[in-house]
Amino acid sequence: MDSVGREEVSRGTVFLVEVLTGYLIAEPPGGGEQLDPLNDLIPAVIRRLPSFELADPEQVPIVTGVLMAAAMGMDAVAWRDRFGTIPPKEAMVHGFVLWLLADLFDSLADKPGTIDELMRETFESMDTSED
Repeated sequence: MDSVGREEVSRGTVFLVEVLTGYLIAEPPGGGEQLDPLNDLIPAVIRRLPSFELADPEQVPIVTGVLMAAAMGMDAVAWRDRFGTIPPKEAMVHGFVLWLLADLFDSLADKPGTIDELMRETFESMDTSED
């Protein structure tokens, strides 16, 4: 947060929501049926948001829009950027959405930590530093 700022961390969270949504729609973990974003994925995530005491209900429309943009294959960060900077209350809800998507991924894979492992492998493959 100190090196790039709160806004870029918030935009990064939106990007990760886009990535996880894409994974869940394209290749559901565990080899199950493909998730229908409008009937399965988005409603499952949005219905669970009230379980987070700090999730501001006023932020639900914008985070739903981010999920919809991601499900439609759009650049969710660019879609969200059209509405200005991400306020802290909204950023928090994007974080909850990201957690819910990760939990869904792990549940479908029937293996806790699956998405963490996938993300670590992805970030390691992007590492360009020389040892």
